[in-house]
Amino acid sequence: MLDDFLKLCGFEDADFKKDGKRVERAFEIAELNPVDIDKAEDRVRKYFDIELLGIRKLLGIWIKEFSDLVLAKEEGKKVVYPVYPPVTQIGLAAMMTSEDIYVCPPEVVIDVVLGSIIGKLDPLLEAAEVTGMGPGLAHCALLQARYGAIVKGVAPVPDLTLSTGFFCDQAPKIDELIHEVYDVPNVFIDRCYDPQWNEWPEIGLRSAGYFGKEIDRSMEVLKKVVGFELTDELKKAAFKQNAKGWFTYLTLLEYMKADPVPLTANDLITIAFIMCINPMRRFINEGPAAFSTLFKEVKQRVAQGKGVTAKGAPRVLMPITSFVDPSVIHMISRELGIAVPVCGITSLTPREMEKTKLKDFGGRIAESTLKKGFFHSTDAQIEYLKEVAQIWNVDGIILNYLFSCRPVAIFPLMAKRQIEKELGIPVLALEYDLYDSRDYSVQQVRTRVETFAELLKLNKMEEAA
Repeated sequence: MLDDFLKLCGFEDADFKKDGKRVERAFEIAELNPVDIDKAEDRVRKYFDIELLGIRKLLGIWIKEFSDLVLAKEEGKKVVYPVYPPVTQIGLAAMMTSEDIYVCPPEVVIDVVLGSIIGKLDPLLEAAEVTGMGPGLAHCALLQARYGAIVKGVAPVPDLTLSTGFFCDQAPKIDELIHEVYDVPNVFIDRCYDPQWNEWPEIGLRSAGYFGKEIDRSMEVLKKVVGFELTDELKKAAFKQNAKGWFTYLTLLEYMKADPVPLTANDLITIAFIMCINPMRRFINEGPAAFSTLFKEVKQRVAQGKGVTAKGAPRVLMPITSFVDPSVIHMISRELGIAVPVCGITSLTPREMEKTKLKDFGGRIAESTLKKGFFHSTDAQIEYLKEVAQIWNVDGIILNYLFSCRPVAIFPLMAKRQIEKELGIPVLALEYDLYDSRDYSVQQVRTRVETFAELLKLNKMEEAA
C-alpha cells in the first residue's frame, strides 16, 4: 500500500532503494497508518495534477524532505529551524557547509506533507494547543504545527532556532517557548517595523541596515552552534542558489499567462513555489530534474490549448493560498471555473529586480526583502497587491482574510475599499485559515465564492458584448 502511494508520488526503483525504508520509518514516527495512506492516495489523485510526471516528482521530493526532517537527529545531523517566512540565504549558507546539517522551517514541510498531501495535521495542532498554545486565542496554526511537531516527536528537537521579526511577531514568542521547554538556543533577527505610510516603494535604508546587521549577527551564532565559517564564496553560493530558486519558479509562472491556465494553484503554489523559496536540500539536489520535466509538460499543454479551466475564464489574484487544504483551490478552479494564475506574495515586480543599494551580506538580504511590499508594511501590502493586479490584468481579487495571522489580518478590508475604488475590479474578502482547516467548512467558503464567480462571469460577458 505504501509502495503504491510512493509510486503515485513519482518514486522509481532508485528512489525506493535509497529512500523507501527511510520513508517507512518516518511515517511510522508520524503515526501514519494504512487508512491514512489510503486517504492520502485519494487526496493526491483528486487535488494534484498527477497526469504530469513533473508534479508527481515534486510530490516525491516533498515526501523525501519530510523523511529528512523526521530522521535528522536519528541520522546524526545538526538541526537548525528557521521560521517561515525564512531568510532563505542564511539556511542555504548553513546547509552548504556540510551534508550533516539539516536546515528548513519544519512547519512548511509538516503543513505541505501532513496537511495538503496526507490530510493528517490536526493531531499536531491539538498537541500544541494542550501544551502552551491554547485554542480559541488566535494562535497562528502554522506556528502550532512548528511546536506541535516537536511536542509529538515528529520533528526532532533542534540545536538552534532562527526567529525573524521582520514580518511576524508571534514566531519569536513560539521559539521562546521552545527555548524554555527544551532549552534550545534561539537567535532573534529583529527589525524596526516603523515605516511611514506611503513610504513604499522607497526603502528606509536606516531600517534595512539595522535589519541587515541583525542577519549578520545571526550568522555569528550559527557559526558557534553548527561550526561553519561564512566565507565570501559561501555568501555568493547562497545568493546564487536563492536566485536559482526564484528563477525556477518564475519560469513556471510565465506559463500561467496562457489562457486557459495550465495548472491550479495547488500545483503552482503549494507544490512548486513553496519548495523553490525555502532552504531545502532535496530541492537543490533533485529539483532541477523534476522541474525540467514539468516545464516540458506544461509547455506542451499550453501549446495544445489545454488547461484546468475553460478558455476565457475569469482570472483572479489571491495573496496567499492554503498550505494545508487543497480542497479550497480545487473548488475555486475545478468546480467553479475561476483561474488563479498568480498569488500576490509569489509575483516579482520590476522594482524587486533592481539592484540593492546596500552591498553587505545582511544588508542586501534585508533591502531585497523589504522591496517586496508584502513584507514592508500594511500600506505597502495594499499598494503591492494593486501593482500585481495591474501587471497580471486580473478580473478580480480574492483576499484571504486571515483572522489568526496578525501581519495579514489588518489590511484586507482597507485593501478591498481602495482596490475597488481605484482599479474598478471586484474584491472578495474571504475569511478562512491558510494553516488550519478546522475553523471553516469548504461549503461555507463555496457559498461566498459562488456568488463572486457569477459576478466575475457577468462582468466578462458585458466586456465581450
